[in-house]
Amino acid sequence: MINCDSTEERDEQVVASKLPRIEFANFKKLCDLEEKTPNKKIRELINKEVNEKFGNIYLSRYDKEKVRQFQISTLEEYKDNQIIENICKVNLVDRTDGKFTQIGLRPLIEEDIFLPEGNIDPRLPSLGRHVAIGEKDFLIQNILDNEEIKRIKIEEKEVKEFPKHAFDFNGATILISLDFFIGLSQELMHRIEYKNSKVILDSRYELIFVPEEMMKGLIIIIDKNAILWTKQKFYNQFTNNDESLDISVEPRIGGKVDIIVRSVNRIKSLDPELIKILEVKDG
Repeated sequence: MINCDSTEERDEQVVASKLPRIEFANFKKLCDLEEKTPNKKIRELINKEVNEKFGNIYLSRYDKEKVRQFQISTLEEYKDNQIIENICKVNLVDRTDGKFTQIGLRPLIEEDIFLPEGNIDPRLPSLGRHVAIGEKDFLIQNILDNEEIKRIKIEEKEVKEFPKHAFDFNGATILISLDFFIGLSQELMHRIEYKNSKVILDSRYELIFVPEEMMKGLIIIIDKNAILWTKQKFYNQFTNNDESLDISVEPRIGGKVDIIVRSVNRIKSLDPELIKILEVKDG
């Protein structure tokens, strides 16, 4: 995970120093109207001008269908492994600041993967999944670091009774250490249903078993209204939609291609009263 630099104020100062005051004021009004930073609007205008005169450089060199396959498969994998949308209220925004965190990968690979004569499958596995896992880990770490969230110690023999701690929550999602998967699956078998690739308890709570070490011995109960999560939106030319995953493909010297797959996130609000952490004691 990488913390984003706050650039909006600096971008405005740079633009203002290069333009007469009245021109910058009008330009700033346009940016505000489109909810874009001056820096983003300038890049957008430059890219449009370059593409109109020279064409999109990498798409003219690379096989467009291979680039499309890569982007679509990465988006699908990301969405298939996401849990943030199930847990939090998510808003997409155009503007970001220094409070946002980038979560992603940036591999540098052989460009044969996108060349017309290349024989490598362009669908790179795991990129989208790793970003989704990174978002989940980011959420869990923020919860565990919050000292205002109530922690309840329970005995190992009480694990099967954990649902009682969620009775006062509204349609909670429950993150559970994978250590308890077999025992709980057996104990609560008659109360669990599998629906749309989800594990549902008592027709009310979604159970998500988490293998990460940070969740060892823990159960986290999260009310559906507990967390407001904000993500930057990115227009994707292949889906023709705004997506919460940014995917870029850029050629580099030496027959390489620079790939960036990332989401840009901020936990805008977290209500500690609507989250509980159960700590299971050994023995």
